[in-house]
Amino acid sequence: MKYDPDLNWRDIHGTGFNHFVGPVRVVDQGDGSMPFGLMLDERHTNANGVCHGGVLMSVADSAMGACAFVASGGPVATIDFECDFISAAPIGEQLYGLANVVRKARSLVFMEADLYVKERRVFRASGIWAILPENSRARDESKIKK
Repeated sequence: MKYDPDLNWRDIHGTGFNHFVGPVRVVDQGDGSMPFGLMLDERHTNANGVCHGGVLMSVADSAMGACAFVASGGPVATIDFECDFISAAPIGEQLYGLANVVRKARSLVFMEADLYVKERRVFRASGIWAILPENSRARDESKIKK
């Protein structure tokens, strides 16, 4: 996969913990997939001088969650998350990937995502998101800044 800076990127401005990681950038494609990215900087460094694994997990969770939100049309919550660390992601590089809906059921959305740096896959994730009732206390679409 190749990073395309000319896509219609928008920032997801998280609150709480997510505020410290991002902004994660996404592109709404409306086809069950969502490109996403994060410019890696010194905030994301681990003790070995590369991107901390928790950052990779957080970015994948945010991107797959945003894609599941669009696919379901309302609030969702991560109920399962699995991942594989494939290669180091150097600081100062553009991290990017693609979140995909694998299957949308009545109450669940099954997701997958791969993360890349310079066309090299560095991380793989999959998970399940529960579709929440509209009156849940989950954050609504107004929290996703355009």
